[in-house]
Formats: sequence, C-alpha cells, structure tokens
Amino acid sequence: MREIVLSDADIQSIINGRDVIKQSGETKIKIRQSYLKDAAMPVIKDRYNIADSVTEEHLKNFRASIQNTFRPGA
Repeated sequence: MREIVLSDADIQSIINGRDVIKQSGETKIKIRQSYLKDAAMPVIKDRYNIADSVTEEHLKNFRASIQNTFRPGA
C-alpha cells in the first residue's frame, strides 16, 4: 500500500480550496477537496473540526444583534 503524507500546511491548503501536488515515484498526484458537500454530519465526534471562520463570525455578529434587539431598554 502506498502512503501519501500531508503536512499541516498541505491540509490547510486543501481546506482553503487549493490543490496540493505530491510525487510518488515518477507519478504526480493532485490532491484536492471534493466539489460536493457531505450529505450527513460525521458519525464520530472528532477533537478537531473544520469551520469557516468568516461564516462563524457572521453568525456570532447576527446572534449578538438579535440579543440586543430583545434586551430591555435597547
């Protein structure tokens, strides 16, 4: 079995939509993220998760604005 080792930088590149090219012998291998989203959440609760920081920030700001709307005296 062949093994392709990815560094943290390689994984971050893939998560951010960039391709990673590795060489195995004479063969170049292009590794990329799938174009399709998973149909279901992962079954296993992992220690580390992938999150879109821009979307998370928008959600945080939206929730804060909603809380301020319903606060007495706002």
